[in-house]
Amino acid sequence: MNRLKLAICDEDEIYLRRLDEYLRGNLGLGFDIFSFTDFDLMEQFIKKTKVALLMIAESALEGIDDLRLSENVRNVLVLDEGFGGSSLVCEDGECSSDLNKKYISKYQPASVIVNDIVGFCTEEAEEFTGLSLSAAPGKGSVIGLYSPLSKCGQTTLAVNIAEKLARDAKVIFLSFESFSTLPQMLGISSDEDITDLIYYAELEAERFGLHLEKIKKSRNGVDYVMPARTAMQIKEISCQKLKNLYSLLINECGYDYIVVDMTEYPGEFFDIAALCYRLITITRPYASDQYKLKLFEEVLMQGELEEVREKLVKCQVPDLRDKKSYDDYVLRLLESEGIIGGTEN
Repeated sequence: MNRLKLAICDEDEIYLRRLDEYLRGNLGLGFDIFSFTDFDLMEQFIKKTKVALLMIAESALEGIDDLRLSENVRNVLVLDEGFGGSSLVCEDGECSSDLNKKYISKYQPASVIVNDIVGFCTEEAEEFTGLSLSAAPGKGSVIGLYSPLSKCGQTTLAVNIAEKLARDAKVIFLSFESFSTLPQMLGISSDEDITDLIYYAELEAERFGLHLEKIKKSRNGVDYVMPARTAMQIKEISCQKLKNLYSLLINECGYDYIVVDMTEYPGEFFDIAALCYRLITITRPYASDQYKLKLFEEVLMQGELEEVREKLVKCQVPDLRDKKSYDDYVLRLLESEGIIGGTEN
């Protein structure tokens, strides 16, 4: 299958080169990228090759009729240089061409330009059907964390595990916790969450990569999807929906590890836990905590839950304030369970 093409045109060679390099390393969408410093050369290219998206400096468009472009390309992001083009309004609110044209600032940070590209592709999703993430299938190990103990530092451990794995692999973090402090902990926020991602995985799988790029937030090499707001939303997440989501994340988006914080768990908890390569459970030495853990293990001993029992890993983490001891412990845990530095089953 031919990949969709992104063409960039700007007479400023230094700016163009830097933007080209940044997009190749950070855009994450499966475009083939072509860059031009000459409008005529770019025009010759798009006459012979279908271009899904054109990014062009406002100065390069000066004096060029939209109809000259619209014969060969529909979607255009204009790099606004302050010439006033973004303030022009077409007669009667309609333009004389079929261009989907949007102006964005040329001089904003490259990371914001990436967000603008993703946003434009998402808004015009039908124009970019088949656009995938630029990734080969990932290793695909699901690392789950669940403990019946409250306030045991599970989310902190999950974040630390994800960041350790992200040093050498592609990692995404999913959280099942209502009224979560995760956004505050990470210093990031999002208008969309895990329920939106599951919706897109189920109903718009062909454009899933686009939606993921818009929803996920990245920190320290880890891609985070924010948790649902209420426990009711979490309870409605079925095992089958998660299977579908995991498949897309691994095979379409190339994730090596999916770290799942099950502070509050979906309704089909044990079926979901069985999807994990390891299910990590924090323990504590206090009598009341030991009693809760005993009850949890007794539940696992009942019924046909042998697969979940075999995946269970109990750990007693050191004080987080001793950062070196904590970090060393997390690394030893991952190594001892064959998650890193070993062979997975």
